[in-house]
Amino acid sequence: MTTQPETAPLSPTTIDLLRHGQVATPDLFCAPSHEPLGISGWKQLTLATQTGQWDAIITSPSRRCHDFARLLAQRLDCPFAVDARFGEMDFGDWVGQTQAAIWEQDAQLLQQLWYQPRRFIAPHGEAMEDFIARVNQAWGQLQTDYAGQRVLVLTHAGVMRVVLAKVLDILYQKSLHFEIGYAQLTRIRIYPDGIASLVGHGLPQA
Repeated sequence: MTTQPETAPLSPTTIDLLRHGQVATPDLFCAPSHEPLGISGWKQLTLATQTGQWDAIITSPSRRCHDFARLLAQRLDCPFAVDARFGEMDFGDWVGQTQAAIWEQDAQLLQQLWYQPRRFIAPHGEAMEDFIARVNQAWGQLQTDYAGQRVLVLTHAGVMRVVLAKVLDILYQKSLHFEIGYAQLTRIRIYPDGIASLVGHGLPQA
């Protein structure tokens, strides 16, 4: 009797979500897309990634993510891609302002962002529902396109909150309880059956 060779088990997919480092201009609620990393931001990301090994690197188009991600991909000699869906929420008129200035102008709307985030629409910007939808779409495609690989996504705190809510099956508002510091990493593992596991959050290094 001839036995059929067993099929090798599929490997899980490991996705590391890394927030950008500190930007050059301090105290901004949301930096514009052209805002570069500050010196400390470059140091933070260098430390966070110095021992990491990835099969591919994906980045937000914002300079505070893209500039470092491109150089890291060159150093590791791995594929590099820009995905605008992993970009930060478009906060419209609030981009480039401090939180103190926004509080003076739009205190009620700012409170809505924290207490009723799914209803929030940024002034001349993006609706939270649209933001969540695009991030979830990108997250789903990422798992398909890079199945079985180890991937780094250099992105923003808001994007990471959407993914955490999806993986943990919690309301987006609950994800606001997670602190996400500059250059901190969240690691998620997706198994071949589609089950996702939060391996670590707030990790200082890969």
